[in-house]
Amino acid sequence: MKFRGLRADEIEVRVGSITRNGASLLLYKDARCDMNILDEVFGPMWWQRRHEVINGNLYCGIGIYNNDIKDWVWKWDCGIESRADGEGNEKKGEASDSFKRAAFNIGIGRELYTAGFIFIKCETEPIQNSNRYKLKNSYEFSGAYVSHIEYKENEYKREITGLIIKNSKGEQIFAKKGEKVDNGEVTEEEILKLFKIAEQAGYPKDTVFKQCESKYKKETPDKLTKAEYKQLMTGYTKLVKMNEKK
Repeated sequence: MKFRGLRADEIEVRVGSITRNGASLLLYKDARCDMNILDEVFGPMWWQRRHEVINGNLYCGIGIYNNDIKDWVWKWDCGIESRADGEGNEKKGEASDSFKRAAFNIGIGRELYTAGFIFIKCETEPIQNSNRYKLKNSYEFSGAYVSHIEYKENEYKREITGLIIKNSKGEQIFAKKGEKVDNGEVTEEEILKLFKIAEQAGYPKDTVFKQCESKYKKETPDKLTKAEYKQLMTGYTKLVKMNEKK
């Protein structure tokens, strides 16, 4: 069973990491979207969900009835608590998160992982007594939404090839059009690999941005040349290997 791709109106946008130069945006779906698609594909009586605590973690399983084998097929995943608000909603958030992750496992919205690195330049300011940053206008992206999305399909995978994000005023703030070609620039996939290896070496995304600016005079990683990118990757990789030997 292959699920359809998410429509633009089913995709939510929120702020990810914030650096001195701007903020990254993340695409996600909510639990209602998953429930609607499960109802749409199987009907409300032919899927179910179950929650269990395993090793102290709350897991959710989504069961889908397979008429060929006359049995239920299950996919499970665990969630993380929401921010505590003193009213117990962190547990409710954990249950919802585990359900959404289980839905990813059965294929609903998995294409969101192919969106790549979405970075928007905007005004930020340092957080007092911290090496982190915050938005100067905390509501700047609160109404951001996906206005258009395109996919490339094959038998087993669906990839996002076109994406437009607008702010609450309807102004376009990000666009990804057509398939990415290798034109000598650092790709979105390579940037994500750089962030991952840097994190493994013990350095957050902010440090990567700072190194790009201090060492190469580039505001963001996507401005790096292939040679500069390779230098950073080599340096972080060496640090990871050194840490593993300790």
